[in-house]
Amino acid sequence: MSAYVLSASQLYQRQQYKPVRLLRALMKDPTTGEQDNHAGDMIAGTLNLDLDDEGSDHRGGGAHTLPALPAMEALLTQLGIARDTELVVYDNRGIFCAPRVWWMLKSLGHYSAHVLDGGLPDWIAHGFAVVPSPADIVSRPSYMAVPAADWFVNADQVADAIHSDTQIIDARGPGRFYGREPEPRAGVRPGHIPGSFNLHYQQVLRAGKFRPVSELSALFSQTGIDLSKPVICSCGSGITACIIGMAALMCGATAVSVYDGSWAEWGSDKSRPVETD
Repeated sequence: MSAYVLSASQLYQRQQYKPVRLLRALMKDPTTGEQDNHAGDMIAGTLNLDLDDEGSDHRGGGAHTLPALPAMEALLTQLGIARDTELVVYDNRGIFCAPRVWWMLKSLGHYSAHVLDGGLPDWIAHGFAVVPSPADIVSRPSYMAVPAADWFVNADQVADAIHSDTQIIDARGPGRFYGREPEPRAGVRPGHIPGSFNLHYQQVLRAGKFRPVSELSALFSQTGIDLSKPVICSCGSGITACIIGMAALMCGATAVSVYDGSWAEWGSDKSRPVETD
């Protein structure tokens, strides 16, 4: 069993002998604007967390900025989740925004959390049962975080990393990375953080699931990334960077951070340097 992901079969087996709280990450498609499905089929024991709404801090204009610690504690308390609650995070697309919620939980010091590899589509493909509505919240213990450093970094830390042995990995597609395609957000310049590597998040997935670790390790190596060195993962708004970050951890990397503001912040700040092809 992976320390990071569970298969549909592993989750099903675990549910047979112990209660498992499931947290479904929701987020609209940033390219098409298609809304995620809040209703419909879900796994029994599911609670919803919407990254376009309560799961992000929108006060500074960022698309998916990490909420302040008190806001995160209040949100998880409202969901009836304590820091020792065993959680499995999944999403409706397979692997897309669930790793972001997992990353947020780890930054709070939440020990027992996994991502369902393949998400709801793979669960259904295995023939496992679904239910039409979220779980009832029977109690609301106060969530007391023990913040863990370095899960997230800010723009200044990324700027410092440019001149160090830390490697910056950009999970956006090559068209956006090299500035050949316009950015979907107004006011954001094309290009990438100087010196960064491009590894599109879809490359670490196959059929909505993570590739085997042997393939992931080869992919990082082929991209020129040395996972024995520190890594910062970036993307458009800090969502798919967490997919790359989780893949790096699965391959044994020990110093992996996500740039919370990602390109939406860096590309809109004209004081920050930008490279294109």
